[in-house]
Amino acid sequence: MSQAASPTPRAMGLATLAAVGVNSIIGAGFYLLPAQYFATAGAWAPIVLLVMGVLMFAIALCFAEVGSRFRENGGAYLYVRSAFGPLVGFEIGWVLYLSRVISTASMFAALILLLEVTTGRQFDLAATAAVVIALTILVAAFSIMGGRTNAGLLTTLAIVKITPVVVLIGLAIPHLDVAALKPSAALSWQAAVAAAAMGMFSYAGFENLAIPAGEARDPQRDVPRALVTSLAAGVVLLVGANTMAIGLVPDLANSTLALADAARTVLGPTGWWVMAATAMLAVVGSNAGALLANSRLLQSLSDQGDISAWFGRRSARFGTPVVAIALSSILVLALALTGTFQSLVVLAVGTRVLVYMGVALAAMRLRQADRDGTAPRASYRMPAAPLVLAVVMLGCGIILLQMTALQAVAIVLGLAAGLVLFVVRRAASARTP
Repeated sequence: MSQAASPTPRAMGLATLAAVGVNSIIGAGFYLLPAQYFATAGAWAPIVLLVMGVLMFAIALCFAEVGSRFRENGGAYLYVRSAFGPLVGFEIGWVLYLSRVISTASMFAALILLLEVTTGRQFDLAATAAVVIALTILVAAFSIMGGRTNAGLLTTLAIVKITPVVVLIGLAIPHLDVAALKPSAALSWQAAVAAAAMGMFSYAGFENLAIPAGEARDPQRDVPRALVTSLAAGVVLLVGANTMAIGLVPDLANSTLALADAARTVLGPTGWWVMAATAMLAVVGSNAGALLANSRLLQSLSDQGDISAWFGRRSARFGTPVVAIALSSILVLALALTGTFQSLVVLAVGTRVLVYMGVALAAMRLRQADRDGTAPRASYRMPAAPLVLAVVMLGCGIILLQMTALQAVAIVLGLAAGLVLFVVRRAASARTP
């Protein structure tokens, strides 16, 4: 391990970047949330998800334009920092990293639930620890190797978990109960916003593919394309899967694993097991993509000088940020095994909206910076930029205003902690000769 390590290989192409985005969207929530969507919005759920897809597409366009300016790791953190300076950038990077680690820890809770449902037994602490530690070590090993090895894992997992869903949606169409798909009552504003918020966080994560841009072969070209491609696939799959669940599962609101129940309706017990196994592989894929994003975000914070250079130290053999990978893995393990993440989830949920709004504003700010040549040139320009910005700010603003007081307090405390860390880091840097 050395600062003189060889550069990280740029091994990820368009397909791998898109796979990172798809792995983030098609995770545990994809399989576990259809019942909750239905309980909240009834047969309106697919329509709400489609509308949210439009908002997320506007957000993707903002990420695509700003992402086309950069070749380094960092994603939203780097974009906001370049537009608004180190303090605002650090705040975004800090809460984004914290929320990413919390979200990753929550994936293990979902995986244990899936294992309990499929095995029919309760997992005690020892069994839970064995699963969590083994999976973390496996994913960390691939992330450290990086290059084509990790790219191959991410792409393969994305293909493996998408294929059964696509096949099931196609086979399910003749069996759908069309009457069940027709809303039987008007959708209240409260229910619509609640379902929309769930929808945003089902789609959330596709933008993680921009964080490891420093390991992409041609990030200024491929990051924008991968953002749009992965989100488009996510919209089709989320809307299709929830439509299928409503049309195939009679007691959907009480279903634990709705897509597996839908598969059983079409393909019998074999279909249930195939979809249950796919759901568990989906968690593995999400975890692999999450560790890639988490560690490369920490590396970017180090590369920009906002945290100690020690966090960005690279493997002499692989050129990957081995310290950031190890630290991110340890933090996730600690949160997952102690259950601490459960009390921090409100922070992870609320900060996502702030990140999206920050990137949208950064896109506009960097357009202004183009005039005096202080911003890297964009290779992609989103159409109707003022309209896109208005859609993002309005949609995110509505969801932000619906946050609970607990979520608001969690975000304020998170930002305050980030401010303290920023000031301490700057003071320490000033004292260093």
